[in-house]
Amino acid sequence: MSKLKDKADELRDKVADKLPDKLRKKDAPLTITNDTIAEHREKILAGGRKFKYPLQYSKHKILINVCVIVLVALVAFGVWLWAMLYRTQATGDFYYNATRVLPLPVANVDGQNVPYSDYLRRIRADIYYYENQESKSFNTADGRRELNYNKRKELDAAEKTAYAYKLARLRKISVSDAETDAKITAQRQADGSDEAAVTRMLKSYYNWTMSEYKQTVHDQLLEQKVAFAVDQTAKNKVDEVEKRLRNGEGFAAVAKDMSDDPLTKNSGGEMIAKTADADPNGIIAAARRLQPGQVSGAIAGVGRDATLNDRYAYFIVKLISKTDDETEYAVIAIGLNEFDNEFASLKDKGKISEYIKVPAADAAD
Repeated sequence: MSKLKDKADELRDKVADKLPDKLRKKDAPLTITNDTIAEHREKILAGGRKFKYPLQYSKHKILINVCVIVLVALVAFGVWLWAMLYRTQATGDFYYNATRVLPLPVANVDGQNVPYSDYLRRIRADIYYYENQESKSFNTADGRRELNYNKRKELDAAEKTAYAYKLARLRKISVSDAETDAKITAQRQADGSDEAAVTRMLKSYYNWTMSEYKQTVHDQLLEQKVAFAVDQTAKNKVDEVEKRLRNGEGFAAVAKDMSDDPLTKNSGGEMIAKTADADPNGIIAAARRLQPGQVSGAIAGVGRDATLNDRYAYFIVKLISKTDDETEYAVIAIGLNEFDNEFASLKDKGKISEYIKVPAADAAD
C-alpha cells in the first residue's frame, strides 16, 4: 500500500512540474514557531532587498544629476557676470554687491590686484552725483566724454590705492579704525555737521553709506602715510629749509627759493586767514599756537602742484600776527613726488594690467 502511495505522489509531482505556474499548488503558508521564526525573518528581508538596491542606485543618480545642474548653473552665472562686468562694465547695485562678495580684480598693479569693488565704489559715486546733482545725461556725446574722463580718473585712483596697499604691506604701514574715525570726526567738526547730517549728505550726493565713506577715508590715509614714508627727497628738502632758517635766512627769501606752492611762492608765502576759514591741514591752528616770529616744525598735509591739483606736502609755518578774527602767517610748502613718480613709472614699464577697456577721456564712444 505504501509503495502504491509513493508511486502516486511521484506521478503527482511529475504532472505538477509540467503545469503552468499559475496552476501549481501554492506552498502552504509558513507557520511561525520558535523554531521557524529565523527562517520567516530571513524570507521577509530577502523580499525587501530587491527594492533596496534599485532605490540606492536611484539616490546616487539623483545626487550626480543635482551636482551637474548646480555646476552648470554656476558656470553659466560666472560667464554672465564676467560679461556684464568686463565687457558691458555694468555698474548697478547687483554687480557692485557681487564684487563686494567675490574678490574680482579690475586691474593688477605690480602683482597687487585692484578690487573691482573699489573702482565701482568710486565711479558709481561720480555717476550718481552728476545724474542727481547736476542733471547730467551720459547719453550725449559730451556726457559720454565726461563719463570716460571719470572712468579713467577713478580707475587710476583705484590702481594707485592698490599700489599704496602693496607698499604699506612691505613697509608694515597701517591705518587703524581709530585714526579713520578721528579724521572723519575732525572733518565733521570743521564743517559744523553732526553724524546724521553727514550720513544724509553722503546718501544725497554720492549714494554712499557711512561704511563706504569710512573705507574711502581709510584708503586716503593709508596712501598719505605711504607717500610720506617713501619720499626721502622731500624730507631732505625740509631739512635744508629748516637749516637755512636756523642759520638766520629770512623766511620770505627761503619761501621764494624753496616753496612748491604756486600761489604763495612769489609773495614769500604770506597768507591771511579768517577765523571761520577752512583749515584741512591744521596750518592755521598751528600758526595760532605760535608767537609772532616763531616758526613751526614740518606739518604733513595736502598741498597744490603747479597745475593746482592736490598732492601731499610738508608745510613749515611762521606766525606774523594774530587777532581774534584773523591770522596772518607765512608758509613754505614742500611737495611730495616720489610716490607719484614710482606709480607713473609702473605704467611705462608695463607693470599695470587692466581687465576692462577704459576709453581716453576725450572719446565719446
